Amino acid sequence: MNRKNGIIAKVILLAIFIALIAAGSVYDRVIAEKLYTGEGIITLCSEALGKMPLFLAASFACAVAFFAVKAPCAQCADGSTRGQKAWYIARKVIYALGGIACAAFMFKDLFDLIAQVELMSLAMCGMAGVALFTLFTILLPRVPAEKLQNWKKWAIATIIAALIIVILTQGVKMLWGRARPYQVYEGAEFTAWYTPSSFGGESFFSGHAACCMGILMFAPLLWINDDEPIYRIVYFVLAMVFIASTMLGRIMSGNHYLTDVAAGAIISTVVMSVTYEIAFHRGYTAKPKGFIDKYL
Repeated sequence: MNRKNGIIAKVILLAIFIALIAAGSVYDRVIAEKLYTGEGIITLCSEALGKMPLFLAASFACAVAFFAVKAPCAQCADGSTRGQKAWYIARKVIYALGGIACAAFMFKDLFDLIAQVELMSLAMCGMAGVALFTLFTILLPRVPAEKLQNWKKWAIATIIAALIIVILTQGVKMLWGRARPYQVYEGAEFTAWYTPSSFGGESFFSGHAACCMGILMFAPLLWINDDEPIYRIVYFVLAMVFIASTMLGRIMSGNHYLTDVAAGAIISTVVMSVTYEIAFHRGYTAKPKGFIDKYL
């Protein structure tokens, strides 16, 4: 029943975003002009916080995977065991560096608004990233080993989903080249969302909209932990408010059209849905001899 409800919720979300795409296809310029306000509390918050959920989820997932990796046996009687130890250490390093990098990048937009110098912003991001990942390393060892192993399946799926979303976001931006609304106001040519442009802009699709959907990446943990329905309801309500505010803020700031934020949300939702469906198609409990538990 939980899985069925999850599928229904995803279908409803996609239907809403597709409806927004349809509306934007006709009224993109009108909606952008009507909602444009420039800098304000909503636009600044959406700029600073919009990308955080995806990278927070990815960083936490890397930390979970870091602690869920099982060490090989202490006996090194043959080369295969030495190889297993080397692979164990390599995974530890990859997860640690990935977790720190994701934790650092989640603060990038925030510190770009605070610091006037790019180098200073990067330094602040690095320190914040190390601090956050260190916090994870303090908290996660307190989690029971069995629960941590069940979280590992979610962690690997989350890392893969986040990586795909980031690659798609940057790739499509480079290929599409759509001018942002404020650039159109300054004289750039307006193009529909379905038409690539030679302008070299980064309007389509919205990275903030794609990343803010990352707040839903924590949803599977509610089912893995078998949390009470009321907590799930509160979580989804707050998540929807955050997503709607971020998408609205990106339009109000003049950085994106309605179709940009809707497309970003659709891409992120589809990637997460497919990734988690593959990961959890046999249930939420990790299998001791499964591929993820054994190799990743």
